[in-house]
Amino acid sequence: MFSTGSQVSLQDVLQARDERVSRQKDLLAVYPKSTLINFKCNIPGPIKSNHYIKALFEHGLVQIQEELERKSIAIRHQELVDPMTGPEAYLLVEKPLRQIKEMMIVIEEGSDLARLYDIDVLSLGESQDEVLSLSRQDLGLLPRLCFVCDDTAKNCGRSRRHSLEEMYATIEELVQSLTEKM
Repeated sequence: MFSTGSQVSLQDVLQARDERVSRQKDLLAVYPKSTLINFKCNIPGPIKSNHYIKALFEHGLVQIQEELERKSIAIRHQELVDPMTGPEAYLLVEKPLRQIKEMMIVIEEGSDLARLYDIDVLSLGESQDEVLSLSRQDLGLLPRLCFVCDDTAKNCGRSRRHSLEEMYATIEELVQSLTEKM
């Protein structure tokens, strides 16, 4: 799964993050009463985009869209971008930040595969300059778990507990079940 795709550098990832933050602010400025859902996949290592990662992304995006539809929440605006650091989606809806964050957490916890999803939910503060987000802890929830060992993802990430090969093997197992259905 990770033998194809262009390798990206740390500089590429940091630049993509800066561009993402800028795009988030721009969209919220245009749609100031909306809540922004910013979806991407959380893939370790230098390969961030290929056929398999795009299939994982598409699967997650459909889950988000279906959940919004199920709750009768219209998507006011949607953008998809595909930089070399991995596909991203920006969806704007007109519901409160907390409600949307809670919905996205349900998706992130819905399956082992969804542990690879990174769904940020943002809105503008009262000053219209400040971008607000809610963390799982803000909602009284436990931190996300590592997709390899069930400790917290932050603990494993900070300690570099798992090798890249171990993480890739786990991701391949998770994604294989998805691609077999395609």
